[in-house]
Amino acid sequence: MDDQLASVLLLTDSLNRENIVDKAAHFISQYSLGLIYLDIKNCSQMEQKYGKEACQKLLAAVKQIMTNLENEEPFGICAHRMFGDDLLVLIRMESGAGEAHLRCLAHDIYQRFKTSMAHQAKWAEPIDFHVGVSLLDSGAEKTLEHLLYEAVKKAVSEAKKATNAEQQKLQTEFRHILAGQHLTAHYQPIVSLLDKKIYGYEALARGPQTSYFATPHRLWEFAEKENQLYALEKLARQKAIEGFSPSDPNWKLFINLNANVIHDPQFTPGQTLAFLKERGLTPQQVVFEITERQSIDNYASFKKVLSHYRKQGYRIAIDDAGAGYSSLQAIAELHPDYIKIDRSIIHKVDGHSVKAILLETLAGFARKIGCHLIAEGIETREELQVVTKLGIPFGQGFWLGRPHPHLRPIAHETLRTWKLVDQPLAEDDPQTCPS
Repeated sequence: MDDQLASVLLLTDSLNRENIVDKAAHFISQYSLGLIYLDIKNCSQMEQKYGKEACQKLLAAVKQIMTNLENEEPFGICAHRMFGDDLLVLIRMESGAGEAHLRCLAHDIYQRFKTSMAHQAKWAEPIDFHVGVSLLDSGAEKTLEHLLYEAVKKAVSEAKKATNAEQQKLQTEFRHILAGQHLTAHYQPIVSLLDKKIYGYEALARGPQTSYFATPHRLWEFAEKENQLYALEKLARQKAIEGFSPSDPNWKLFINLNANVIHDPQFTPGQTLAFLKERGLTPQQVVFEITERQSIDNYASFKKVLSHYRKQGYRIAIDDAGAGYSSLQAIAELHPDYIKIDRSIIHKVDGHSVKAILLETLAGFARKIGCHLIAEGIETREELQVVTKLGIPFGQGFWLGRPHPHLRPIAHETLRTWKLVDQPLAEDDPQTCPS
């Protein structure tokens, strides 16, 4: 793979009017030359999560930073080329300077990138790079093209070794989490907006706080790559059920169900019921949330799994409705008991008439099909005011309660200020929703 990538980089670069080979030929008699290879970590996964346009903006930002650096004398950059998310930098150094100096320059460039990207890109996680370096052996009796080819291959190989080492470390850490059951469940309240009472709680899995897997999306992304979805979901359900001790037997426990779990070879229905019986709970108290962020490839197979759950008394929710993929098809095919409206629709709905119209339409649609709507991500009093006015029966979000390891009630301060939400909106208020 390193041989192929090195060949592609140099072949592609040869199409430039002034390529790296030409630059190297100009400087090699006066300077020591080195190559620095940088590869953006997890670029393909970021494109899947944030979209192609967002990734193109990221790559454009990287290119601009590199152009700025090329004009700064201390770095000694004499040429750079980008190939997708791969970056190749030709460095000139004082004659006789060795690999240690090259690594110092590579570290300085890497740090500059990290600092610049932290200010320019608004991502959920920091942008990072794999780095490899190599010197051009000007004393060898080889053509300059061959020297560059070998230098590129060595730099790429070094970066890839770091990638493999990181992957092995993450695999070990992930297996340790599963084997040691090092997951915790945090519970976020789902509130009835009609009577201001707890309706249930969504269980959210968390890895160890200091771990790479502290956040849920990293846990599930890695589990899917490693074909460990069911093993992770089984442990997450176990932890969610173990910590659910409702003071009201009517409270519901909402548990996430990844749509792709049925493809995991370890998947065997029936484990959840055993966990519930141990805690004195029943399937009627559980709602499985099917996240809409994972597309469902085979509805027939998935509906068979849901039918098995429903016959036992479990209820079904479509999560993240409106976030993308195929919400309407999922609703039509799966006939959910609950539809959870994605935060993107609720966000600033008080000042967005189109979102308000959409929410009102969904409320009417849900009533007609006998389904309950849950507004996710309510973070302001104004958002709650609009959601309540439109007749959405249930809500969830930081304004109502943050995730917590215990089943916490609605905060007294929230209940105290909730009376302001009940005040009618003025007729000429721009926040008024269309009737």
